Amino acid sequence: AYAAPARSIAETVARLLAEAGEDATALRDKADLETDERRVFGLLIDTDNTDTDADAIAAVAPGHSRVLDASAAGYRVFTTAYDRELRPDAGVRRAQLDAWRAQLDARVAAQGLNLPRLARQLKALLAAPVQDGWDGALEEGLIDGRSLSQLVTSPTERRLFRQARAEPQADCVLGFLIDCSGSMRQHIESVAMLVDVFARALDLAGVASEVLGFSTGAWQGGRAARDWQRAGKPPQPGRLNETAQLVFKDADTTWRHARRGIAALLRAELFREGVDGEALAWAAARLRARPERRRLLVVISDGCPMDSATAQANDAPYLDHHLQQVAAGIEAAGDVELAAIGVELDHSPYYGRCQALDLAQGLGNRVFDEVIGCLAARRRR
Repeated sequence: AYAAPARSIAETVARLLAEAGEDATALRDKADLETDERRVFGLLIDTDNTDTDADAIAAVAPGHSRVLDASAAGYRVFTTAYDRELRPDAGVRRAQLDAWRAQLDARVAAQGLNLPRLARQLKALLAAPVQDGWDGALEEGLIDGRSLSQLVTSPTERRLFRQARAEPQADCVLGFLIDCSGSMRQHIESVAMLVDVFARALDLAGVASEVLGFSTGAWQGGRAARDWQRAGKPPQPGRLNETAQLVFKDADTTWRHARRGIAALLRAELFREGVDGEALAWAAARLRARPERRRLLVVISDGCPMDSATAQANDAPYLDHHLQQVAAGIEAAGDVELAAIGVELDHSPYYGRCQALDLAQGLGNRVFDEVIGCLAARRRR
């Protein structure tokens, strides 16, 4: 029912752009974008017409960029002059952070979650036995040289042995990377609660954690796009926006000291567009710099990468294709275990280990069990 009006709108927009005198290259890029959007729209229609459950969660439809394939240099960035790494809680009034924190605390309390149980599950999953001294005066095990004199003084003594004592220790760091694009704003309170509870449980389990996010500094490319226009609009400039990499909690800060920083996830002006591939590479690099032996990175997103300026100046799947390349590279390297949580969307076309969540039903213990099940899986594409 929507197809005919959607096509009419697309044709009207194309005609207006042609009348405005856009060059042939831009028109071809917009035609590619329209074709890709119709393909995704057709996929959604086909999904509705199948015999599967009507409530089934849809999967993303990844694209393939001809521009990225044709580039000898690979993925390109027009300028990094305006890219920023930010602490979102900086510059926010203390009273506002306290209000957001109270809002999150109220949501967590209302869910009735079993936090000690979650911490035990995480410790069992992420900890490994490490030798922590010896237990002596045993009747079996390895001979304890310090007790050999008892063979002379007390020949019937049997407690001459010792055994290594192993304690579970979590030499591990787990990072959350949250998509802060505009579409995630409607889900962000539930997502903030999810990562907040996990950060607190990971602290109890002795596991370091990071809460990161990514967005852009502006809509429609911002200053980067204006520089490109002043340079004469060279073709296929690559990524054409100012990225904003967000640190809500770093791995060296405990949950108690990062509570207000995590609450800054509710800051509405953060949510713009998303350059997922670069953010994924940035988060993985942060974990690689950590001393822990095991590193896990969990991406939380509700869709595909999207930056309108980049899509119009290159082709629509440019950022989408780059995300596939980065995810495949991290999984192949193996030094960072990669997983994804899809917010009402299946991300299996991007990630070999993923779990789709329906946050509309609330965040009970079942949802946290599903996330732990995703972390426990070791499937690769």
